Amino acid sequence: MVRFVVAHSSEASPLIDRFHLEPVAEGPFRVFRGDDDELGAIWLIVSGPGKAAAAAATSYLHLLAGGRMDRAWINAGVAGHCKASVGQGFVAHKVADAASGAAWYPQLVGESPRPTAPVLSLERVEEEYTLPWIYEMEAAGFVPTAGRFATAELVHCYKVISDTPDTLVSRRMPAAQVAGLVEDNLGGITELARGLAVLARELDVLAMEPPGFSEALERWPFPEADRPRLRRLLRRVTVLVPAVGPQALWEEIGAAGPASRPDDVLHGLEVRLAVVPVLLAEPADGAGS
Repeated sequence: MVRFVVAHSSEASPLIDRFHLEPVAEGPFRVFRGDDDELGAIWLIVSGPGKAAAAAATSYLHLLAGGRMDRAWINAGVAGHCKASVGQGFVAHKVADAASGAAWYPQLVGESPRPTAPVLSLERVEEEYTLPWIYEMEAAGFVPTAGRFATAELVHCYKVISDTPDTLVSRRMPAAQVAGLVEDNLGGITELARGLAVLARELDVLAMEPPGFSEALERWPFPEADRPRLRRLLRRVTVLVPAVGPQALWEEIGAAGPASRPDDVLHGLEVRLAVVPVLLAEPADGAGS
């Protein structure tokens, strides 16, 4: 149920030990797999540094793991920050690409296991942390790629602070110390993975047809090309607004009238999902926004 993408072996080793993962067949990336009573099947890939490597590794792992949609995806690793303490863990509530300006907003269905902060992905290692963001190099490649294979609520980043203006130690830090920082955050990483695995199982139950899908096809002439979009939106409604039944949903989005069209339904669902409150932990002091 969970796929981990990490840049370096030192970041991977605590997760490999924690979940008793074993190496799989050789290929362009080092890949590990195991099974856990709570998390189900766990896959981990070591991508190497940089957003292009992270994107390539994420796509490779998706195919190697069977191409199953809506699995939980976590990018874990160390990073820099201007004020946070070394060893502190954060969950990203925003990921931005410094080169392109593109941004993504990971969505947590429940409470975050750790404080949240924005993440800035750079092309190269940065030594001057001028913004109260988390500085790293992989998230902007990981998030949009994993987002092709899973709903936004299942794609997240967990970053552990290794560098600050006073330390700048990660490039000199022995691999064992990098591993130690990740190991000290296994509780938070596991808690995040556990919540995402539960959500992935709920989506598995809905994988065939989410509530309201058959009713929608009976009421409106949805073209075949629009049906996957309708299915994805209704799955998100089921997760984020579970108390609303199909008929109440059509009325709520203003699509219950005889003159409504498929485009009205899709637009109404997107508007309804946009106003669902997303629960985030309060950012720690100095962690940015």
